[in-house]
Amino acid sequence: MSDLLTRIITGVVSGVLFLGGYFLHQHVFSVMLLTIFLIIIFLEWPLLCRRNKLLWLLVPIYPLFPIFSLFYLNHVYRAFHILFPLYPFFISWIADTGGYLIGSLWGKHKICPSISPKKSWEGLLGGFLGVLLFVTFVLAGNWRSVLPLSIVLTLAAFGGDLFESFLKRRAGLKDTGTLLPGHGGLLDRFDSVFFVGVVVFLIVM
Repeated sequence: MSDLLTRIITGVVSGVLFLGGYFLHQHVFSVMLLTIFLIIIFLEWPLLCRRNKLLWLLVPIYPLFPIFSLFYLNHVYRAFHILFPLYPFFISWIADTGGYLIGSLWGKHKICPSISPKKSWEGLLGGFLGVLLFVTFVLAGNWRSVLPLSIVLTLAAFGGDLFESFLKRRAGLKDTGTLLPGHGGLLDRFDSVFFVGVVVFLIVM
């Protein structure tokens, strides 16, 4: 089975389970967020810290604060709009997908090959275009509000991905785990979500 097909199947299955838990009940989604945090802390974070134990000091800021941000959005803003707590996930996955597709097809100009060899300016632009369309559709606002927000959210998603790549590079890892075939570990899948979740949390606060 090709890597792309494996990635697609894993993404579809995990996405269905994830969204199913979200719509099943508010508390089910909270338990899912807590489970993600515990798996990252006990199974994946030790791998990132094996060459630098001081990284444990980062845990309250990352990944605990991002998980708290997503938890807060779920409990406070779910009543405002049923899909609002999912926006960080939608934005991150749209940015990742746009970046992956455009970067794979036309990505020639690398951004930081020493940290993440596959990241390109073309891919970043693809991610931005995807986020721009999503934010425009959701907010239905004018370009003066939609454009800056799209730039901030795209950079947040990119920054989350790049930060995790930096941690993996320092630890000599390709992925933080094997729980999600084709994607790696949970931190590999939620790195962008964590950064975007914090940005959305700060905006609504």
